[in-house]
Amino acid sequence: MPLCLGVKPSAWRLWPLAWLAVSLAAGTGRAGMPPPILVQPVSPPPCSIRISKPEPTDLTALTKISAAAALAAAEAAYPGARVRALALENENGCLVYSVRLSNGLEVRVDAGTGQIIRSAWEDEEGTQE
Repeated sequence: MPLCLGVKPSAWRLWPLAWLAVSLAAGTGRAGMPPPILVQPVSPPPCSIRISKPEPTDLTALTKISAAAALAAAEAAYPGARVRALALENENGCLVYSVRLSNGLEVRVDAGTGQIIRSAWEDEEGTQE
């Protein structure tokens, strides 16, 4: 019969109850399980300019900030990175500037407010360098 740090074999039967009491006293939730994680629904990124269907041929007429302002916002968010490319795009009905930086990030800037909506490595979005 194995020896368990000086615990008598008759006390082994009480071990699960002691573990349960300690777990509940520690506040870990149901019988040692961590409390459930509440997942908040993900809201879509803010969008100040919605694109109607059919898509207009001249998207630049809808913008409220200049391309230079979008570049400045991306460079301010990632100091030291240089701009490789800039494009005005319709992303899921939202008008954004897509700024590709030398550090491998693609930054989406709202074409109405100049706020950064999202930043992602180019590989995450399925594009190749």
